Order: sequence, then structure tokens, then C-alpha cells
Amino acid sequence: MNNAPENSGSVPVRDRLLDAAEQIAARDGVSTLTLEAVAHEAGVSKGGLLYHFPAKSALITAIVERLGERCESRQATEVAADSQPRGAFTRAYLAVRSSSLEPDREPVHSAILAALGTDPGYLDPIRERLATWQARLESDGIDPVTASIVRLAIDGLILGRLLKVPVPEGELRDRVIEKLLSMTYPQRDEP
Repeated sequence: MNNAPENSGSVPVRDRLLDAAEQIAARDGVSTLTLEAVAHEAGVSKGGLLYHFPAKSALITAIVERLGERCESRQATEVAADSQPRGAFTRAYLAVRSSSLEPDREPVHSAILAALGTDPGYLDPIRERLATWQARLESDGIDPVTASIVRLAIDGLILGRLLKVPVPEGELRDRVIEKLLSMTYPQRDEP
């Protein structure tokens, strides 16, 4: 629990509130996410929380938006580091999603899934980003069908883990991801 004073300058209050909300949602579930609990966990007055998030729905939407921003930032870093421009965004998408297959990497995924049951509108920010990302995949310099298959496969692995349904694990999962990665490089017969 973080009971740092509200004016601690190291982390902005809004970020501390979002961090606290993510921790509570991941640890205890979205149903236990109350404004009072978030304020307490962040060491912020309820008034300070209400300044940034006037309602629980605004807080949950901000969590979802921040997850999208983190993905976007990590993808941009991956694309910048890729020496092969064709397929670079598809590889970045795969790399970012592959790293989140470990539950402790993005525990907020489970919370977002739970939020979906509360109000499907909470996922609107992710839906918008996914539409943008799908368009980028389709114009990534490799076959758009291949790029879409890579996206759907990695998204399916993540969703399967979240829903606790059987998906490839361990070495088989690693081989699946390696196969998906190999599909992101231009093939000889592609223009």
C-alpha cells in the first residue's frame, strides 16, 4: 500500500491513482475497486481523487486508455529498433503481446476483462486503438492476411490465458511465437 503524501513530487498524483487502481483491480478484482479504496491505496484524499476522476467509470476508462498508451509506446520502441522495415509493426505487435503472456507483466489485463462484464463501453479506447493497429498491420509491407493471422493468433493466446482455457504453454508456446515471428518477414514470392 502506498500512503505517500499527496504532494510527493516523484510520481504525479494522477499516475499514483491509476497505479493504485490497477493494483486493486488486478489483486482483488474490479468489483472491489471503489474510489475510497483507490484514494487510500494511493495515499490521496478522496477530494484529490475526485479532481482527477469524478466517477469510477472515468477511472476504469483511464486504466484502459493507459494500457493502450503503454502498448503504443512499447510498439514504437520495437519498430524503431527493427532493422527490417517490412513487417516491423507486425513484429512489434507480436513482441509486445508475447511479453504480456506472463501474467505478472500486465496484471491489469484480467481487470479489464472483468470490467468488460460490468460495461462493454469500457473497452472503447482499446477498440479504437485496435482498429488503428489493424490498419497498420494491413499496410506493413507484408501480406495483410499474414499480418492479420499473426495478430489474431497472439491475441487468441492472450485471451485464452485470461479465460483460463487450454492454450499452448512452455516450449510449444515458444515455438508457436517463433513461427508467428518467422511469418512477419517478407517471403521470397512477395513483391
